[in-house]
Amino acid sequence: MAADGLMATAVRLGVSVDALAALAAFVRLETEQLPADPAVRDLLGKIAGELVDYDVVPDPATATSVLGLARTFLRQAEELIDNPGRSGGWEQVDIPLLQSIGRLSMAISGAVLAAERRLPDLGGRLAAPGARFLDIGTGAGWFAIAMARSHPNLTVVGIDIFAPALDLGHANVQEQGLADRVELRLQDATDLDDAERYDAIWLPLPFLPAGIVDAVIAAAASALHPGGWLLPGTFTGPDDRLSQLLTDLRIVRSGGHPWRPEELIDRLRTAWLLDAQEITRTWSAPVRLYAGQRPGDGR
Repeated sequence: MAADGLMATAVRLGVSVDALAALAAFVRLETEQLPADPAVRDLLGKIAGELVDYDVVPDPATATSVLGLARTFLRQAEELIDNPGRSGGWEQVDIPLLQSIGRLSMAISGAVLAAERRLPDLGGRLAAPGARFLDIGTGAGWFAIAMARSHPNLTVVGIDIFAPALDLGHANVQEQGLADRVELRLQDATDLDDAERYDAIWLPLPFLPAGIVDAVIAAAASALHPGGWLLPGTFTGPDDRLSQLLTDLRIVRSGGHPWRPEELIDRLRTAWLLDAQEITRTWSAPVRLYAGQRPGDGR
């Protein structure tokens, strides 16, 4: 590629970087009542108007997820430049990044609610008194917090193997006043020994190495109540080839494997989970959600 072509491409892509940052800055100004230079505020409003219809101020949950996405993508992009050959994993303790990823994950609760509309039995289970939900790979605990908020009868257990993230999670749960309904603990998902305890379990595929996925699915299936639901999810984005390759790169650098839908559904069926399927995406969060039900309750 000629030098001029390379620079021209970098400049063109830089517009998207600037636009994402400007949109996130606008969301903060609109939702946090921050002081701003009038000229800057005006320009951010005009930029946001070019990108989205913002007649309605975003609700706090949406704003939190948008800011989490922007900070996550921008911070991970910088880390990719600084360390382009890094293998997958989450060994580095980057507190702002862990918190940003966690806040982005809160939007997954919207995908779960959409799955409940598609799968009424799932919705009934999560709404019932005494319902229990397991958040595997809970990290800083924000998805567990979001599930507890959206399901008043739900007790949420979050597990993770990364102690620094769990330290943040414990503080976040306490700060949100949910310590009585959200329990976080250090545990490997392959060693899950909670037999028939949960009504639904979230499985974060981007953070699970391919070699352990079958074992985690089997352990999670055993931890479900008969008739309970396993909900694996993974990253997604626009359908063009460049976006798909970038999503695959994000997954690999997170330690996971870029599963294709037919591969994952086959694994759920191999684990004897019923109604294995991808939930049709009707939400904006960049996640694909799958579901499979443990046999039981007359099935």
